[in-house]
Amino acid sequence: MQLAQQPSVPEVERDTPAQDVLEGVSSLIRAVRCIEHRQLWPDAGLRRADASVLKVLAKGGEQRGGEIAAKLGVDASVVSRQLTNLEGDGLVSRRPDPADARVSLVELSPLGRARLEALYANYTQQLRAALADWDDDAMTAAAETLRRVADAVARSAESVRRTTTSTGD
Repeated sequence: MQLAQQPSVPEVERDTPAQDVLEGVSSLIRAVRCIEHRQLWPDAGLRRADASVLKVLAKGGEQRGGEIAAKLGVDASVVSRQLTNLEGDGLVSRRPDPADARVSLVELSPLGRARLEALYANYTQQLRAALADWDDDAMTAAAETLRRVADAVARSAESVRRTTTSTGD
């Protein structure tokens, strides 16, 4: 006698469009991480977390470590350790904040900017090769859709963060 197999995950009502977006985004993230780990990060001499900090500095200019942490959604102690390593590698520079000498202002160094620019040039080259049969209009449309998805998810995550912070959870 053969026993009927029970599903390991309970059946739930499937929201096909939302599930399709989730699966598409998840597949994209996995593919990008694969390229990053095998080629981009080793070639650039950076770690993903380092690149995130450098990108915040490139976009926002000189700022405090706490501001960087808030933009990345991580604890200030995490960014503080990263900044120490990045400063040691010559990728950022720090100086005392004239408004509060207990705090440092952090700035992207010329070497940090060059490494970040090289990383993103390599990203662009990889993406152009992967999407060689796409025209610029198709890439622009895809970029806009991805931005909309990212913005919506970020707003939702921020709302959840504010709710859990205010309730103490």
